Amino acid sequence: MAARERDKRKRAHRRSEVRETRRDKQSKRKQIRRYILGTVTGIGALMIILSLVLPGSLGSINSSATTSYAEGSRIDIQSPVLVDENETHPAYNSSPPTSGWYQHIPEESIVWGETTEQLRPEQQVNYLRKGAVLIQYNCLLLDTIKECDELRDNLRIMVNRYPQGVVQSPNDKLETLFAVSSWGWLDNLGEYDELRIEDFIQMHLDKGPISFK
Repeated sequence: MAARERDKRKRAHRRSEVRETRRDKQSKRKQIRRYILGTVTGIGALMIILSLVLPGSLGSINSSATTSYAEGSRIDIQSPVLVDENETHPAYNSSPPTSGWYQHIPEESIVWGETTEQLRPEQQVNYLRKGAVLIQYNCLLLDTIKECDELRDNLRIMVNRYPQGVVQSPNDKLETLFAVSSWGWLDNLGEYDELRIEDFIQMHLDKGPISFK
C-alpha cells in the first residue's frame, strides 16, 4: 500500500510539472506575440510619419539649393514710392536696392545695355520696377585698369544679347565685385561667372510690377 501511494504521488507530481512547463511555454509564446505585434505596429507608425515629413524636407532642401544659385537671394519688397531727385526717404533694405523709393526717368532717357555712368539708387529702382535686370560692378576692387577693361568687355558681350531689359553700369559703392539685381532679388558675386549671371537674367527679366516691353 505504501509503495502504491508513493507512485500516485510521483505521478501527480509529474503531471503538475508538465502543466507548469506547459503554462510557462504558453506564457512565453504570448510575450513573443505581443513583442512582435508591438514592433510591427511601431515600424508601421514610423513609416507613416516618415512618408509625411521626409518628402517635404527634401523638397525644401532642393528648393533652397535652386534659389541660392539660379535665383539669388529674395529680398523683402518695399512699397514703390515716387520721390523727387535728392528727396530724403527711409533706408533701403538691401545694397544695392531691389525695391522701394524710385525716381521717375522719362522713357526717352531710359538706357538699355552698357552705360558708363553710375545709377543712383532711386534710378536703379525705377529700372527694376520696369522688369529690368541690373548688372553692376566695382572696378575699385581690381588691381589694374586692364582687369577692369576686360571685365567690362565680358559683360558687354553678354548684355548685348538683350536688346532691352538689361543694364550694365559701374558702382563704386559695391562691397563685392558684382551685384546682379531685379525686383525683389539680389545676387552678389566676388568673381565673374557668366553662367550664374545668365541664369539670373533668365529667371528675373521682365518680372517687375510693370513691363519694359
